[in-house]
Amino acid sequence: MTPNTNKSETTPQAIIWDMGGILYRFFAELMVDEGRKRGWPLERLPLGPTGPGPDPDYAAMDRGEISEPEYVVRVTDALARAGITFSPYTDLDFSEGDRPETWAVVEKLHKAGWRQGLLTNDATAWLGERWWETWPYRHLFEAVIDVKTAGVRKPAPEPYLACIEAMQCEPQRCLFIDDMHANCRGAEAVGMQSFWFDITDPQSSLDALVQHLETVR
Repeated sequence: MTPNTNKSETTPQAIIWDMGGILYRFFAELMVDEGRKRGWPLERLPLGPTGPGPDPDYAAMDRGEISEPEYVVRVTDALARAGITFSPYTDLDFSEGDRPETWAVVEKLHKAGWRQGLLTNDATAWLGERWWETWPYRHLFEAVIDVKTAGVRKPAPEPYLACIEAMQCEPQRCLFIDDMHANCRGAEAVGMQSFWFDITDPQSSLDALVQHLETVR
């Protein structure tokens, strides 16, 4: 949860948030809750770092070796091998998927005058086409970049550069927040600062983020 500021004297002017896992609970977190309700053998299912069992595929995604859509397929296949027919895209209830502690920080930073943007890889898969047009939180962000429209996924440089251009901010002045180490490294590769968000301990991540921002401003 330690920010990589690249240049210690550089004060960020804009905060760029990833979406899944940070603003919203990661889908595997919700699947753990669903599995408890349904009596799934959770210890034998790969459901991310918040699940009770090991998940080497999540670790591969964190390293950037597979994409989230590929990871979803592997999770679905693992459930099928356990005799469970379940699609994360269609069978999950996302009505309680918000991470309220993160939204409290986003609101706090918005009121304090921080510039904020959003850069997401997979929101379209979960929220539908052009979700940002009716998204109730749109007013909190100067720019929303969905890689569905950027044409290439993080950690490739193009999505970060598109966000930098949309925010009209120098890359070293942008602090990018993501729950995937590979995506944080992608941000650093284009000159942005990065902050890794630990979904197993979101409150500690948020406390560290707020403390850092209060220190540098």
